[in-house]
Amino acid sequence: MRAFLLVVGLVAGLVAAGAHAQSVEREAGPLPRFFPHRSTYLDLDPDQRSHFQLAYLVSSQSGVPADEIRMWFNQDDGEVISFDIDATGRITRLPDLDELSAEPTVWINQERGGMSLNLQFEATLPGGPDFAASDLQLALGQANHAIRQAAGVAALFAPNFKTLVFEFDGPAPTAIAIHDDGTTSALTAQENRVMLRPRDRAMRNLVRIELGSMPTRVLLDS
Repeated sequence: MRAFLLVVGLVAGLVAAGAHAQSVEREAGPLPRFFPHRSTYLDLDPDQRSHFQLAYLVSSQSGVPADEIRMWFNQDDGEVISFDIDATGRITRLPDLDELSAEPTVWINQERGGMSLNLQFEATLPGGPDFAASDLQLALGQANHAIRQAAGVAALFAPNFKTLVFEFDGPAPTAIAIHDDGTTSALTAQENRVMLRPRDRAMRNLVRIELGSMPTRVLLDS
């Protein structure tokens, strides 16, 4: 968990550093600044990122609801490209490589203060609400490989993802691990989350997990 929070902490406040002045519409910085590591992610071969993605979430330092925060940039032809932000603060429209390379200026609408940006790693798993152990392992493996590749000599200090956190819209449902000998075990549930560490000794013969409902997203954690 501490390693994961370190990644988030390095990104949090990136936007807020220049976002204290109250203004309805103002320039906030070049596009790549708002999407750290996205270019590196998109440069990966598709088969190296098939089971994980980078998620970007914004929040207001002064309590403005996330879905009232606006972000946009203007293209050379005058077209305005807006970023959709849902009620959780997740940016649902992400830039492509061409847009990032052009480095347009991002504008934001902040009436009551600054904005922080968090980067999170998420698993993208096929199927559901039952998931094969091979897909769970692949999500962790791809994310860890990408981090080590991007970190270079700093890989020693990079986070090592070992945990999948399944988040639900409401209380966590029943969650069962199915092992290769046919036995089952209950997974750890906490409020609206189910946690799984598939590389732990007790899960080494894991075949699949069965969840009582579909998760809204699956976070990768250390």
